[in-house]
Amino acid sequence: MLHPPLIPDVLSAAPPLLHPEGLEPRGGLRISSRDSRYLESGDGETFIPVGLNLCFPRFVADPDEGVRRMAGWMRELAGHGGNFIRLWLGHAFFDIEPERAGLFDERALDRIEILLDEAQILDLRVKLTLDHFRTLDETSVAGSFAGAADFSRPQYSLSRGGPAADMDSFWQTPACRTAYLKKLDCLAARFGDHPAIAACELWNEINACSGAGREAWTETMLPELKRRFPHALALQSLGSFCANYMERPYRWLCGLRGNDVVQIHRYLDPGAEWPVCHQSIDVLSADAVRHIRAWAPDRALLLAEGGAVEPHHAAPSTLYEKDTEGIILHDILFAPFFAGAAGSGQCWHWDFYVARHRLWWHFGRFKRAIEGFDPACQQPRPLFRETDRLRLHILSGNGRSVIWIRNKDSDWRTELVPGRTVDTVSGLSLPVPGELAPVAHASAYDPWADTKTRFLPVSGRVVKLPSFRRSLVLTLHHDFSTS
Repeated sequence: MLHPPLIPDVLSAAPPLLHPEGLEPRGGLRISSRDSRYLESGDGETFIPVGLNLCFPRFVADPDEGVRRMAGWMRELAGHGGNFIRLWLGHAFFDIEPERAGLFDERALDRIEILLDEAQILDLRVKLTLDHFRTLDETSVAGSFAGAADFSRPQYSLSRGGPAADMDSFWQTPACRTAYLKKLDCLAARFGDHPAIAACELWNEINACSGAGREAWTETMLPELKRRFPHALALQSLGSFCANYMERPYRWLCGLRGNDVVQIHRYLDPGAEWPVCHQSIDVLSADAVRHIRAWAPDRALLLAEGGAVEPHHAAPSTLYEKDTEGIILHDILFAPFFAGAAGSGQCWHWDFYVARHRLWWHFGRFKRAIEGFDPACQQPRPLFRETDRLRLHILSGNGRSVIWIRNKDSDWRTELVPGRTVDTVSGLSLPVPGELAPVAHASAYDPWADTKTRFLPVSGRVVKLPSFRRSLVLTLHHDFSTS
């Protein structure tokens, strides 16, 4: 399937990258000491990840050009309030073992280091995904669209001088585990204390790999990963949560010792088994968080991959062509957090979608929408309510609550498919749900217009809403003297 070209590279004349020699380390991330569903930085401050998958550059032959492109995207994200990205170290651009297992490429290590240093300057935290291959085939096993990642890894095969006869032996044999630990040792020796590294993920969607023994391998490798990157979160990930067969793997992930955060992947996928994956992005994203929360009530959760695809992940969704305003991205960012996740949702299609339409401004709007709301301090209870016109995604906190209000008339089916713009919602009053404490005063932020209404009319338990089009974030300051 052909896709339109990516946006022109604005970095061709960018200044040289800086290096942060002498900068004080920020420290890694850890589970919050005040609320285990959230994260904090080394100084104890609540850290809310706001970012996306920014994994590798596609269609780049010159490594220097690839570094410039990656750095340009990082600067766009940081300049608009983002603070979190993901790099795929198994991709050819970052692969430190391009020829065979155990033979490490200094040039690839240099590329990783340059971008980690740039991330430190930009105050971006980085999740490193260490591998993603699914077979040892000599023939490329790539996705069905131009620029898709290759999921084969012949470097580990016996035919290339590697330790593995097949994927069964990769997961199960001591020689293959030793080879993988050598790779971890190489990365740790170079980057183990790098202050930009916030998390290390053993594998992308390990359930999609061939071979038996993946779960036991993960249980062995997570403590090894933590030993080498002690200041970073240690993570594992699974494929899209879209069908009955994914329930058992996700239950395993929820109970996996040493896995610091439960990561969830979910997409708008017309080919998915579950009908919820065909719904509005806010509905399917929030549902994923609530579903997993039932199995992991006290764990930190993140929607680590989200987006829209053609049926069965055949390609990026053709909806992206029409979505120049970022309707899909907005819901990916907001829905998981307001359903109780530890941060914003993390969009997958960074280049085909976010960079192409220059949607970076959405990250700043999310950050402004939650300003002043510290979830580890507020210890909120996620709630969901509906009216005839609105969906209410609620975080009910100790002293204040925030409600992300979604206009039901606005989603990909009503705007992107027919190519129309939703009408403005005006003149609505919202009864405060009975589970929330009485309201002392209320304010609202419109993330589409970037406008804030500091004092809304409040009459008893009814708040008069300002006009808005697609969504609104309502902040309620509670009055416990009358409760």
